[in-house]
Amino acid sequence: MKLDPLIEEAIVATISMFIVGTFIALAFWEITDISPWPFVVLSESAAFGIGIVLLTLASPRNRRH
Repeated sequence: MKLDPLIEEAIVATISMFIVGTFIALAFWEITDISPWPFVVLSESAAFGIGIVLLTLASPRNRRH
């Protein structure tokens, strides 16, 4: 079963945002030695949805003719 290209792009965008968010939280924790909860994690959660939408809409389109 082949997924719709938009769904595939959304899955890739979700994985990308998860990796970026994890990296930012861990880098903040390492640099400041302060737990990233709640400020950094909650801010990333808000940006997570926006990032997924932007990455999905900005990705190249595969058109079927």
